[in-house]
Amino acid sequence: MSIRLRLAVVFTIASAVVLGLAGWLFVSELASSQQAAIDSQLAAQLAQADRYLTPSGAATPTGRVPAPGEYVVQVIDSTGRVRGASADVGATPLLSPAEIRQAQHGRVLRTSSVEGERERVLAGPLKQHPGWVAVADVSLEALDSTLSHVVRELFIAGGILVLGAGAGAYGLARAALSPVERMRREVAALSERDAAAGVRVPHTRDEIAALATTMNLLLSRLQGALARQRALVADASHELRTPFAVLRGELELAGLPGRSRDELAAAVERAGEEAARLARLTDQLLFLARGDEERLPLQQERTDVRELLDRSADHAATRARAGGVRCQVDAPADLTADVDPDRVGEAIDNLVDNALRFAPTGTAIVIRGRAVGRDLTLEVADSGPGFPEQFLPHAFERFARPDSSRARSDGGAGLGLAIVSAIARAHGGRAAARNRPGGGAVVSLELPGAVDGAPRGDER
Repeated sequence: MSIRLRLAVVFTIASAVVLGLAGWLFVSELASSQQAAIDSQLAAQLAQADRYLTPSGAATPTGRVPAPGEYVVQVIDSTGRVRGASADVGATPLLSPAEIRQAQHGRVLRTSSVEGERERVLAGPLKQHPGWVAVADVSLEALDSTLSHVVRELFIAGGILVLGAGAGAYGLARAALSPVERMRREVAALSERDAAAGVRVPHTRDEIAALATTMNLLLSRLQGALARQRALVADASHELRTPFAVLRGELELAGLPGRSRDELAAAVERAGEEAARLARLTDQLLFLARGDEERLPLQQERTDVRELLDRSADHAATRARAGGVRCQVDAPADLTADVDPDRVGEAIDNLVDNALRFAPTGTAIVIRGRAVGRDLTLEVADSGPGFPEQFLPHAFERFARPDSSRARSDGGAGLGLAIVSAIARAHGGRAAARNRPGGGAVVSLELPGAVDGAPRGDER
């Protein structure tokens, strides 16, 4: 069942319930007010019962039947004989002996049914004649007929209103949901090749317009993710093509006749280097894929941060000396944190490796660690040219480099900072890159809640 039909059915049922309740209250109030008016008129007739007493003390029977709504009066003595009555009542008492005895001591008000016709009877003592009873009676046929007519008219009118309300609700729901159906058709017609995927936003400034806006934002994010995925595949293919081509060329050369032992050994060595590069690249891509799926395994433990940073500096010492650069560690000796030392060490190694490519001879690469409250901040700073301003927003994207060149002399595949960011996210933190005012780049890892206990070290 469609939403339009469900809304129409629910609205129709609700309208029927509301109209039924309102009709019942109206008929009940009408019946109550009419009956109160009848009771008031009966009391007035009862107060004038003296005028129906005849000198002979006997009622004069007639053959006329009282008209519907006509009030009749009887006066009954203590022996149960009718001593006076209106002309159309007759000599038969309107009350039973038990009711006469009850009416001698107070008023009696009842509704009875005679041959399927309801009557309203009021009886009470006649003050001028102790022991006598005055009775006023009226047929409720006119009231019942009026109420029956009102109920019938309300049922007919209510049925028409309910059907009209249901049809109106269906039309209104259809009109209100037509933009949703239009958006559904537009989304169904979209293709992953569409450059600008989106739906038209109505100018109603309502929930439908908000839904269309949100859908466009979602489609934009999906389109961006698809574009990034295509770019990743293209970049990965480009990066993998070169080592595969080199490896294939070396193996083909090694297979040529007449190669010397030294030439074969050199070819095997170069092939091994390319194979190692391929293995390193695939490991990095697998690492990032696990990070995307939030399946990056962590082995967090209490770690001496100063010792961890010293280890990274020692790993880079040989390359640093070759480039005339020194690695300097700045961290409190007693700083500890709950982190995965292998993953964090890998991130610091990547940052130091990047810094070594750009640090000028005679400068220092500073590896800093400090606690700010319970948060751990790790930084690697160099005195090189820094990041291009247009590159900073994309620094942690995969295969991102300061320029579009893919030459091997540029260094790695552009995955180092992406891995650093993935490690930071796995620890619940983030990675950030900036340029120092005096020159050089700073890349930091911010790991919230990693420091257990009181603040330590520099809390700038």
